[in-house]
Amino acid sequence: MNHLQRHLRVSDDHVPHLKVAFASSDMKTVNQHFGSCESLLVYGVEPDGYELIQVAEFQVVEGHVPAKVTSRIDVIDGCFAVYCNAVGEAVFRQLMTHGIRAIRVESGTSITDLLHQLQAQWPQRIPQKTRQATSADKLVDALEEAGWDE
Repeated sequence: MNHLQRHLRVSDDHVPHLKVAFASSDMKTVNQHFGSCESLLVYGVEPDGYELIQVAEFQVVEGHVPAKVTSRIDVIDGCFAVYCNAVGEAVFRQLMTHGIRAIRVESGTSITDLLHQLQAQWPQRIPQKTRQATSADKLVDALEEAGWDE
């Protein structure tokens, strides 16, 4: 039985640097347990912006039903992480086998705030030409210090 009720996916033409998911019932805050969440939102995150790229709504089924977890993992496959209020240990391990980190946050944490935090932690980018020149200059300096002459 597929527990997915509705699924909206924006065009896959642009592949973002990072994809992250959020367990949310109000589309604004993280407020759901991963295994029983009503919906998952997937955002594409770049150093200079982010966009909603996927929304999935699920049938809420009580109890431990493996198919409900599988349907949720299928939706977020390819994500770096999923932010949620809780996740069971067995499901945590399943997520890890798919390369997805489960990150627990307090209920009511703003999705926008979490996206901004991800962007703030983004490694600083050095333009390609500057990076190449810097590497070449360092190599020349190292060779000169080691006694190499032209």
